[in-house]
Amino acid sequence: MATFTDPNGVRNVQSLYIAIVNNAAPDIESGLPANGCVVNFMVSSGIIQLAQDTGKSFLTTTANAGTDQTVSNSQCTVLGASSSITTSVNTVTAKIFVTFTASFSGAKQIFILSENRDQADGMNFQVEVGTYDVTASVSSVFISPSSGSGWDQTFTTIYSDPTSHIQSIGLNIKSSRNNTSAANACKVRYDPDTSNIFLVNDAGTTYGSPIIAGLATSLINSQCTVYGMGTSATTFGAYVIVYFRVSFFPGFIGEKVITMGGADETGASTFSDLPLGTYLVTALSSGVQESFDLTSTAVRVASVGVPATSTITVIPNESFKGRVLLTCTVISPSDVVSPPTCAFDTSPISVTAPTTATLFINTTAASAQEFHEPVQQTSFVIGGLTMAAILFIPLPHRRKWGTLLSLAVVAVSVGAATGCATTHNQGNTIISSTTYSRTTPGSYIVAVTGTSGSITATTAVSVTVK
Repeated sequence: MATFTDPNGVRNVQSLYIAIVNNAAPDIESGLPANGCVVNFMVSSGIIQLAQDTGKSFLTTTANAGTDQTVSNSQCTVLGASSSITTSVNTVTAKIFVTFTASFSGAKQIFILSENRDQADGMNFQVEVGTYDVTASVSSVFISPSSGSGWDQTFTTIYSDPTSHIQSIGLNIKSSRNNTSAANACKVRYDPDTSNIFLVNDAGTTYGSPIIAGLATSLINSQCTVYGMGTSATTFGAYVIVYFRVSFFPGFIGEKVITMGGADETGASTFSDLPLGTYLVTALSSGVQESFDLTSTAVRVASVGVPATSTITVIPNESFKGRVLLTCTVISPSDVVSPPTCAFDTSPISVTAPTTATLFINTTAASAQEFHEPVQQTSFVIGGLTMAAILFIPLPHRRKWGTLLSLAVVAVSVGAATGCATTHNQGNTIISSTTYSRTTPGSYIVAVTGTSGSITATTAVSVTVK
């Protein structure tokens, strides 16, 4: 909340600016600050603007005070429903309700500015009026499917909180991006400590009584059904993985926006209205919807540099027969320099019954290799060229030279493994070395997604690297 005074009366005040930023005072005349939460509240219209991440200008999306609209960037979200302007003779008070993302956590500086209609006061934030410690710590890191279609879907969501305990997490599937309202939406909440699942009512004003994950019960509003059986959660390190099993009603058909959020043990929320995906709700089919599920086994890497595996099982329902493409994504903390990598032994796979595939988790042990003599490096290159020449022998005459050049490049590059290369002189000897980064020990998630046409399923593999 900020209060501004103008001796010429409140009608002379056009806009109120509040900037929550890192260190430097913003200068609107030379451009808004990048990666900040800079809000412009227009007094007469009640329109709220928010600066872009780049700081070059304000977002084209706006929110109106007193409505369920929101405006978000990567640092914060401003909620129109809880924001307001009040005036009294020569004073204007702006109440702006803001939530922050976990990536914006830490000590921030607050600057304010009022702009008169004649802009006589200039446009620089001159005075720091306070500080604020952003404590938001829950990050929404993954959603699958992030695009897809159907009327029955299990959504895989992953949240992270490295500094606190996750109290609740939410998934909102709604028709409009620019609103916080859960009215006429499928907004689900899960509380890890109790395994309680909540569904918001049609008005979007409150959650109903919960059900417990894993039980054969369900929650229903006019948009969707959330099932206890098929909804589950796992906590692994700083991550909480939740599988939400949802089906949709015919009145909810059309493209929907997916948003996520969470709250830590202090109640600090990281709600954001930035879309993390879309989902096309289709009409209920007359028969059984073809689908499949994925299961996985956990991975423990006892020795860095030794490959480890997880068994991925594709389990079709009674009507599914087809080919499933398996892909994997490693989810790691932002400060990790060298995470593991993942790959499959074969993909796609044909599925008519429960079918397994092997997921390989690869890690790298730190090492360094040095070449001390020029002849050693030369012999390496010559060896590579020799290999290329051998491969070159059976090729047709017209393709020999172009192919030889390509093979030579490939052969020479075989020795260029991932790492950091350095070269320096020591007397008359050239020393060249390559350092291989060691995979950072810790907890990781590998999200494995199976896709067959419009059908998508995801499982999260927990990976522990010692």
